[in-house]
Amino acid sequence: MDSAVLQGTVLGSIMFLCHINDLPDAVTSSVRLFANDCLLYRNIKHQEDHQKLQKDLENLEHWATKWGMGLNAKKCYIMSINQCTSKLYELNNHILQQVQSNPYLGLEISNDLKWSLHINNVFNKANAT
Repeated sequence: MDSAVLQGTVLGSIMFLCHINDLPDAVTSSVRLFANDCLLYRNIKHQEDHQKLQKDLENLEHWATKWGMGLNAKKCYIMSINQCTSKLYELNNHILQQVQSNPYLGLEISNDLKWSLHINNVFNKANAT
């Protein structure tokens, strides 16, 4: 049986955070948790850093299995900041898609860390209303 957390309520987000509170202990990479979102990141300088990140993704799979949670790998992405990498990462036997930008907590973060994409998105959204 999969774990269930009430969705759409403040209590649901709090319960989810309590449920995943030990997730950072399962990996060596840095982790950021917010509501129903998780960000895993690592500074990549050497080949072994790639291997450590892949190992952390595998540890994340084991952690999720242990707690009866499913990870939707199709909603997970890889974004390299200020460098291009051809390294492929895998989660749940799914190769993670490399993206140039990704939304995080209401901001559109781009791989060059410039604000222009986020500002354009906000501007276009404001114009649409």
